[in-house]
Amino acid sequence: MKSSLILKLFLFFLMVSFSDTVYSETKKYTFKRVSSAPKIDGRDTDECWKGAAVATDFITHSPQFGNMASLPTEVKVAYDDNAIYIVAYMYDSFPQKMLTQLTERDRIKDVESFYVGLDTYNDDLNGYRFEVSIKNVQADAKYLQTSLDFSWDAVWMSAAAITENGWIAELRIPYSAIRFPEKSEQVWGLQFGRIIGHMGELNSWSPVNPDISGLVNQWGRADGIQDVHPPLRLSFSPYISSTWEQNVADNGYTDSKSFNGGLDLKYGINESFTLDMTLIPDFGQVQSDKEVLNLSAFETVYDERRPFFTEGTELFHQGDAQFRDGDLFYSRRIGGTPRDYYSVYAQLEEGETVTLNPSETQLYNATKITGRTNHGTGIGLFNAVTAPVHAKVEKANGDEREILTSPLTNYNVFVVDQSLRNNSKISFLNASTLREGKYTDADVASLNYDIRFLKNTYALSGFANYSYRHNKNFEKDQSEGYYYNFIIQKVSGKFKFDLFNSALSKNYNQGDLGFQRSRNEISNFAGVTYNMNKTIGGPLLNWNSYLSLNHTSRLQPYSFQELHWNAGANVQFRNLWYAGTYANGIIGNFYDYYEPRVDGAKYYRSGYQFAGVYINTDSRKRVYANASIGYGESPVPSDPYKEFFTEINFRATDRLSFAYGVLGSSDESNFGWVDDDGTLDHIIYGRRDVSTISNEAFIQFAFTSRMNVSFRGRHYWSKAHYLEYYFLNRDGSLSPNDFSGNADISYNQFNIDMNFYWELAPGSYLTAAWKNDISQNDQITEHDYFDNVNKTYHTPKSNKLSIKLIYFLDYQNLKRHHA
Repeated sequence: MKSSLILKLFLFFLMVSFSDTVYSETKKYTFKRVSSAPKIDGRDTDECWKGAAVATDFITHSPQFGNMASLPTEVKVAYDDNAIYIVAYMYDSFPQKMLTQLTERDRIKDVESFYVGLDTYNDDLNGYRFEVSIKNVQADAKYLQTSLDFSWDAVWMSAAAITENGWIAELRIPYSAIRFPEKSEQVWGLQFGRIIGHMGELNSWSPVNPDISGLVNQWGRADGIQDVHPPLRLSFSPYISSTWEQNVADNGYTDSKSFNGGLDLKYGINESFTLDMTLIPDFGQVQSDKEVLNLSAFETVYDERRPFFTEGTELFHQGDAQFRDGDLFYSRRIGGTPRDYYSVYAQLEEGETVTLNPSETQLYNATKITGRTNHGTGIGLFNAVTAPVHAKVEKANGDEREILTSPLTNYNVFVVDQSLRNNSKISFLNASTLREGKYTDADVASLNYDIRFLKNTYALSGFANYSYRHNKNFEKDQSEGYYYNFIIQKVSGKFKFDLFNSALSKNYNQGDLGFQRSRNEISNFAGVTYNMNKTIGGPLLNWNSYLSLNHTSRLQPYSFQELHWNAGANVQFRNLWYAGTYANGIIGNFYDYYEPRVDGAKYYRSGYQFAGVYINTDSRKRVYANASIGYGESPVPSDPYKEFFTEINFRATDRLSFAYGVLGSSDESNFGWVDDDGTLDHIIYGRRDVSTISNEAFIQFAFTSRMNVSFRGRHYWSKAHYLEYYFLNRDGSLSPNDFSGNADISYNQFNIDMNFYWELAPGSYLTAAWKNDISQNDQITEHDYFDNVNKTYHTPKSNKLSIKLIYFLDYQNLKRHHA
């Protein structure tokens, strides 16, 4: 009876696997060649639009897939020797309900908008997206296999106008903004999309079924594009900037002023490849990091916000982030904190004080070459050089000496990525770090593959990595290691699954230019998801659920580590509210090999179970909110974990918006590392209560679609109060310890970022930024929240004010101007 039930369940899932994928006929559109370009003014009255083919009959993508669009859309496309032109008419029966909020560039959300997608190499993997809102805010992005990268920016023109029965968008995309092959006749992948903000509906011209893996592979086709040639793509973006900075010092404040200049250069080597270079870059206006108190054995990973390291770098991020332990190219390594920044104080001699210890390394220059050939071969080369960094130390007699905290360093990444049939691909990547002098050099090589079969329903994917490090202080100090991952997936259909096996050897290390959070492990993972995107009756629009199990063991010597589970479900209601639940835990007790921070040590932990719920209200409303709450517990007495989050958004007017969010957590009887002497016999552990609360406020006012000012303030407070101290024994247990120190910590981080942004002309910007920063920590954990805020407020603050002007110079425009 039991075996019969299992057989029936297996046959059911097999039936669902082969029967739930739907394929439709590819849509086609023919571009019209014109002799005179339209005026980009948000009108469809130009002569060139007469006789152009009309793309219509859009299909819903969300909140439900497969229905006819609620409102009609008509699109026309024309081209000449210089650019592509698009005009789109978005009809609306309720124009008074249209959402017309002004937003930041690349952050179009919950408003009426239109976009066009172009797959210029027709490879079904990569593409460009150009989007414009009803108030003419622009957004552009690159399509990857299953995602969008909005860090990419191009220079193009658009206009939008509201009419009595809807609105019109008009776009001009110059050939210099995209790459395409040198052919007499082009065939491109093509997509049009419309977001009806007040209905919460996304429509597309070519249906994109969410049950089918991939986005670009479901687009239509564009033909009729003849005798156009990739132009010489050459542009310069020189900048000048002025900065005033006030920093906290031991004897008060230090003021500094600087006036800088530099250049970004973009050069099209040929129709496929582009050279990007930045000389003496200035990233002083990048938003402050959301710093946190890190009590774990792993480093804190921060988002990359520097434009040069985010734009057009998708080739350098290979593999699947869902299963990848880190990334071989973590660009925050470049120009980050010097590697020996924290060891300066340990090198002080008697009577010495530190007078200067730079927290960032100076970037001399950075260069990247990226592109993809007509045969689907993507090639990327990235190189950056950072300057040596020295700390200054003053002796008791007034003499000074320098301590090298980071040597002259060269970072290099090379990648070759080959697109294959059926949305498949294979790639090779090499990342190397070379340091001057007796410092460690490192090299990591990676082979990635993603092979799709049975009409893009199943996939075999994974990677094989090899790392090599050489410490030049010692001739024979070399280490090498491997890391592999093999995955079997069902990637299309309502029911999907993932099965994978991965292993990292003991000496594998990709941390010189990448990052990783595990080592010396072997893992086996199984996960299933089920998505229902059709009407399911009652108040529900759609839902999805997931369940996974991950078994991890120590690789050398082999021993069990942990068994982790993860599950959840999400639903969307007809009123466009979302709700869901999430849960995870570790079954039984397990060994933690990371927290002890001494090689060979381990800590025997108790398993835990955690569950939470969330709800998001309708974001079309002027006031909407998101909230979640979670609770976890383990067999350890008095060991609850609690967390909460809430965020309220308010669109006061089309120009002014507010947001406020608060999150908090409390972890009682948390056990963690306190100190060690580098041996297995003197590792000190502590039982502690850890609590965190963070408040963040955001205000934005938009003067126009090209000019806005924003304010972001964040206060973060986390504290750890130690209750007891222990010795960590070799078997992983704890024994009493008479440790007399105080490991308590109360950490505060307060940041203000105020930014003014003005796009003077396409590609040219004037920006101003003010940053206020407080970083404070001590061992006072008995303060209540308001006492702590008062203490933080009276802590010395650092301030930075900078103004920057970037002017875009395009060779094609200069050529036409002087012709």
